[in-house]
Amino acid sequence: MDLQWTVDRLAATEAVRDLVVSYSHLIDRGELGAVAALFADAVYGLCDGDGVPVGGVVDRDAAAVRQANESFIAMYGDPPSPRTKHVTTNILVTVADDNASASAVSYVTVLQGTDDLPLQPILTGRYFDRFERMDGRWRFAQRLFCMDHTGDMSAHARRAMRGD
Repeated sequence: MDLQWTVDRLAATEAVRDLVVSYSHLIDRGELGAVAALFADAVYGLCDGDGVPVGGVVDRDAAAVRQANESFIAMYGDPPSPRTKHVTTNILVTVADDNASASAVSYVTVLQGTDDLPLQPILTGRYFDRFERMDGRWRFAQRLFCMDHTGDMSAHARRAMRGD
């Protein structure tokens, strides 16, 4: 291993971490178009506790990612936002030996507060992510979300999705 390989590996790790946390910033600001763009080249969906996809997943379709988020997430105010804070922690990044692909698993806690809901954690879970370097840039290749625990989701999920 030479110095350049090590520098490339560190740069890859930081680029992956930046992608993981950029999602949190974008979703919390309600920028669903930018969220969709993050996953334009990725498999996106829900998974079980072992990171295995469950139900339908979106496969490299930014419009479908945007539609999935718009149909699920309740928005508030102008400009609209979900009034959430995604706190992503324990980001464990593994970069492949060729520094061209990587994976990460991380924890997420989502806090929400609205005019009618006091600030509180509404869910915890894990992200199972894969990344590829494409045209010199790191991109998501996969984002699977495993929901571990839920609290009061009444202000987060759109009415039709809550079943009331």
